[in-house]
Amino acid sequence: MSDKLKLVTIGDSLTQGFQSGAIEMSKIAWSSPAIVARALGLDVPLDFRVPRIPGPGLPLNIEDLLNHVQKELGNSINTPEWVFRFPWVARRYLDQVEDYYERGGGTLPAKFRGLYHNLAVWGYTVRESLSLTPQRCRAVIEEEEGWIDDDFVGAPSASMYRTAMRVLNPGGTAERMADSQIATFERLARSERIDVLLLGLGANDCLGTVLMLEVKDMAEAKGPISPDPIERLAYNLTSEEQFALDYRELAQRVERALHGQGTKVFVSTVPHVTIPPITSGLGKFDGTYFDAYARFFVNDENRPRNPEQLTREQARTIDARIDDFNRIIRAEADMRGWHVVDLCALLDRLAVKRQQLRPGATAQQKLDPAQPLREYLKDRPEHPLLALDPVPSILSLRVNAQGKRTQGGLFSLDGVHPTTIGYGLIAELYLSEMQKAGVPGADPRKLPWADVIANDSLLHAPPRIWDDVVGAAEQHAWLWNLVFRLIA
Repeated sequence: MSDKLKLVTIGDSLTQGFQSGAIEMSKIAWSSPAIVARALGLDVPLDFRVPRIPGPGLPLNIEDLLNHVQKELGNSINTPEWVFRFPWVARRYLDQVEDYYERGGGTLPAKFRGLYHNLAVWGYTVRESLSLTPQRCRAVIEEEEGWIDDDFVGAPSASMYRTAMRVLNPGGTAERMADSQIATFERLARSERIDVLLLGLGANDCLGTVLMLEVKDMAEAKGPISPDPIERLAYNLTSEEQFALDYRELAQRVERALHGQGTKVFVSTVPHVTIPPITSGLGKFDGTYFDAYARFFVNDENRPRNPEQLTREQARTIDARIDDFNRIIRAEADMRGWHVVDLCALLDRLAVKRQQLRPGATAQQKLDPAQPLREYLKDRPEHPLLALDPVPSILSLRVNAQGKRTQGGLFSLDGVHPTTIGYGLIAELYLSEMQKAGVPGADPRKLPWADVIANDSLLHAPPRIWDDVVGAAEQHAWLWNLVFRLIA
């Protein structure tokens, strides 16, 4: 029997390694669990098996799209090119991606017929983890494809469901078509020893609020809530009561599956969704929140007359609900002797504006983006991230004409998901909690930062046209607001 630790993960996009609008193989290989596995001396993907998502990524790899456009149009785009060339270059790219995943090589089942150790699926809520099966995913895919074989413009249909099929039943075998994410984990627990489990679910029970800039609160529903995960899509903010029921069921099934194995379980909290740079604070700051939150390219100067936005009170409501989620997660963990990894606290500490702005200030006040990370790593002045120029922050990525990063670095181009070095920080937090819990070999100082940094493409070669994209969005905020909503 191998003396190597057996590491398994259940979760959503933050566990799978989602970046810049997509999940694909190179990002899965450097997700936070995969980085943890390497720090523990495990081989990825031999000792820690991870899914293979072929092609450029599902649903839309913004980084790959911009690199493709850059090859066609050069390192900068002028106004006539935005109007006459960019739409057609982007359309051809989208059409190729759609063809690949709906009719081409991306539809072929994987040769691998076993069970992966990273069972995360982006977009998953707690209920979807419990109930969404490959069989149901296939039905959704067939329904969303509809009778039009090739859409004029669009990302691959039912992308989350296509991803779930590849993670939970990569070979498309009949006996696993009824296995949800948790049922797949239960199958794995019957066949292999599991020493450490990383469990991270709950973010998608609230994330849709900032993606769509509207609140569809389950707490305001009239009548009983359906257990069906597809019907639950009518809401983007799960009620406290329903989250408690769902998470309790999740915890009970995990506990039963691991009975007698002595597994150490680490559960992560849900980050506050107003901190990642997917949104921009507008108006005055009250010490915690701005008057409103709009898309990242909207500011007080270019603000449309009727912008899509969340109000301060809506932001408070969302964050208060997240606090409820985290209280529930902690209670379930404490009841079972599990360990809590506080991702929420990590992001709160790295928040540039919340850490530095005073009440009454506006978002345009001059700040020191490096200050939060320096403060967070004050006990490790030799940390490799502090040697980067500029020191990374959670602000939106900005790039100059020479292709050098001038701002950001911890969040990818979608403004919601970390970059590879951002996932490295999360992995370091996991390793710290694992070390406290006595996991053999767990040590945050063993994290292979040189390799993590080397594999961060946005750190070394960000698309030079990214700033042109942001600039165009800032100049025509009303139009890009519409485009962003269609994409979201």
